[in-house]
Amino acid sequence: MRRIVFHQNGFGDLLVCFKALYAIKCLYPKDKLVLAQKGFSDENFLENIPFIDEIYTGDKDFENLKSDIFITNIRNSSFFKTLHKLKLGRIITQPHLLSLLYFDTPMPYKRAKLHMSEIALKLVRAIDKRHYDTNFSKINFKEVKNLLPSDDTLSEKFFKQNKQFSKIIALNIFGNQTENIGFNPLPKTWLDLSKNLSEKFPEILFILVNFTHNTLQFNIKEKENLKVFVNSDSIASLVAFCNRLDGLISVDTGIVHLCDILQIPSLIFIPKHTFYRFSGGSYGGKCEKFSLENGYQKNYAKIMQIFYKKANHFTTRIKNENSI
Repeated sequence: MRRIVFHQNGFGDLLVCFKALYAIKCLYPKDKLVLAQKGFSDENFLENIPFIDEIYTGDKDFENLKSDIFITNIRNSSFFKTLHKLKLGRIITQPHLLSLLYFDTPMPYKRAKLHMSEIALKLVRAIDKRHYDTNFSKINFKEVKNLLPSDDTLSEKFFKQNKQFSKIIALNIFGNQTENIGFNPLPKTWLDLSKNLSEKFPEILFILVNFTHNTLQFNIKEKENLKVFVNSDSIASLVAFCNRLDGLISVDTGIVHLCDILQIPSLIFIPKHTFYRFSGGSYGGKCEKFSLENGYQKNYAKIMQIFYKKANHFTTRIKNENSI
């Protein structure tokens, strides 16, 4: 039995790599799959995923990590220099000047317009190309959604307290990565959008999503079809909540990738430079993208009018479609 280690840090980025993790376990069920990660705070969630055998949280300090095959989705020259000094068995990385010298890389390699999940799968293919090509089509990635830990304690209480509606759409306005580059629309813009949608579609329940440790909390007057759901730190709780949704309107952040796995239709406000890498739809669900270059704020009012129309069209489609 080999130890196959897959390395990826972060919350959203790791969720995007679930395809690669699931593929490794399906292709090599007798081997032990070890996930090396840092930045996914809910380790209990990861420990209860059946296709992951072990969790390692040592980040870049891999001196005590035992592996026969070490795969990393991190592409960084200083990190590669560290890896080169360690005894990790066979190391598979994305192409880079240093990785071409020291490690195995998937070649020929093209990443233009590829989703990050597909890029991560290229690393998996490098383990054994013939075995991968022969058996990859047998993997049903839509099954991943049924293997995520789920805890409906919070969501069950939330939905019992609210009237039943024909459809449920969540709006998520927080995303660390896009906030850091100053890309996200203003919170007031999102609040106004949620109010407008709730007034135009009274038969649909709209839910603003927040989390307990966020320093910014909503100050909004709730009404029958406009509510706020505050999740705990539990990702399993977020899974249970998302499973109740018919649609998601969000900035580019972790909940997008979670709803991608759950195949929930989404409308994503996303930067153009991450348009192909991190949008939804990679598991067969529907994802609409509203992509812009940073600097769109020069025409903020006009751009937001267009986005509002897009959100209205998206909501209309959710209203007229059967729930997935």
